[in-house]
Amino acid sequence: MKTVAVTGIGALTRDARGVEALWQHLLSESFPPAPPPTFDASLFRSDRSYIIDPVKQQDEINAIVDREGGDLEPYRHFPCAGYGLLAATEALKQAGVGCVERTQMGISIATTSGGLMDVYAESGGDSSPHIRHNSQCGSAAMLLAETLNLGGPVSTFSCACVSGIASITYGYQRVSQGDVPIMLVGGCDMVREADYAGFNALRAVSPDVCRPFDVDRKGMVMGDGAAMLVLEDLGYARERGANPLAILSGSGLSADGYHITAPRSDGLVRAMRQALVGSGITTGDIGYINCHGTGTPANDGVELEALKSVFGEDATVSISSTKGAVGHLLGSSGALEAVISILALRNGLVPPMPTTKKTDAGHSFRVPLSGSSLPFNSDYVMSNSLGFGGLNGSLVFAAPTKLTTGQCDEQL
Repeated sequence: MKTVAVTGIGALTRDARGVEALWQHLLSESFPPAPPPTFDASLFRSDRSYIIDPVKQQDEINAIVDREGGDLEPYRHFPCAGYGLLAATEALKQAGVGCVERTQMGISIATTSGGLMDVYAESGGDSSPHIRHNSQCGSAAMLLAETLNLGGPVSTFSCACVSGIASITYGYQRVSQGDVPIMLVGGCDMVREADYAGFNALRAVSPDVCRPFDVDRKGMVMGDGAAMLVLEDLGYARERGANPLAILSGSGLSADGYHITAPRSDGLVRAMRQALVGSGITTGDIGYINCHGTGTPANDGVELEALKSVFGEDATVSISSTKGAVGHLLGSSGALEAVISILALRNGLVPPMPTTKKTDAGHSFRVPLSGSSLPFNSDYVMSNSLGFGGLNGSLVFAAPTKLTTGQCDEQL
């Protein structure tokens, strides 16, 4: 089995273009949610969101497509893929990926509905082959592979809010098994009015802000954007002079098979234990857990129950959810939170949760309340996701120096 390194990361949210801006945004605790710029949400239970104005991104998307020699027309109809392109080019640049690497590079994209909502909103009844090609869940992955001239396997994952971790896990497996030396993985999503209406109908949306793990939590706040990671065989990365940001050391996927929207703790317990076993570590090695933390009573309570089951009733590991600062990015949320977990690992810091003032009783986990970042000293972090249908995912990232005996002759 190959050791899998993360050599590049990229991100786009409403308030941050790029990973450095994202990290500073998380530390600033500013920029509250606002009405969506793309439709009138005044008739819904909530008119608060972290939804991007696609018009503000179009010039940069156009410039990237032009530089890559791609076809701009699909991106006019399919801004969701454009978000993925912005995050992907940042990750590729940081990883130093050139034309040679791209001939072998695969891509795995997570999304909720991909191009389906885009084509219904933008096509105006156009049924041409060009429109139909870009109206599938897999359209973003195919379009990015074409624009970036990638020659490896192309896959799409649309399995609710676990899609991001599923996408990353697929790339991890391909690289660790030696099928391909390098993969571009992550997710992109764009919230349409139909998506927004659905979550409001479920009464899962907060009327003001998302308060993960707060006693006064009222629900989630929707957002959109993208996050991408470059995964590659550590030996391949070292041969071409790439600098690993982290090691993806383990992953776990499971399902509770219990209820379409109500979670149950046993599935997440299995996913976390799979990730820990795959990493060859114990719970005491984990310094921080980026939780799913949607700010709904059903999710937060069950997630705390699962964490206590795995880490112990008296565990003091740091936990947080970043959805109170960036919103819930649906199918791409797991990818964004994986990027944030790597940033936390590299900075040794858990950013504050700007909307969380008082947490639930009955646990001893360290929680960064509003205004209080939490330093931690550990070489391992975990990132978890839960999704509709009882789906669960967990990833463990390690500092680049945490390599098992024989994996390399010197520390990176």
